[in-house]
Amino acid sequence: MRDASVESNVVAADLANPANPGEVPAPFSGVVTLTVAAGDTVAVGDQVATIEAMKMEASITSPVAGTVQRVAPQHSQTVEGGDLLLVVG
Repeated sequence: MRDASVESNVVAADLANPANPGEVPAPFSGVVTLTVAAGDTVAVGDQVATIEAMKMEASITSPVAGTVQRVAPQHSQTVEGGDLLLVVG
C-alpha cells in the first residue's frame, strides 16, 4: 500500500549516448563533483569531474576537445553509472 501523503522529488537522469564521444558518462555510481562549467574550454584528457564512491575518488577526463556545452548534475549530486555528466562539443 502506498502512502499518498509522501511525495517523491526524484528526477530521472539523462543517460549518456555511447555513440556520441562528446557526452561524458559517469563511470560508476557515486557522488560527482564537477570541475568545469558550461562555456569552459577543455582539451582531451583534461579533468572535468571527480566521482567518489566507498571512500575512493576517481578523476573523470574529457574524451574530446571543445567547449562544455551542458552540465547535467548539480554540485555533489549522486549519480548512477552511465548517467550523463556533461556534453563537450
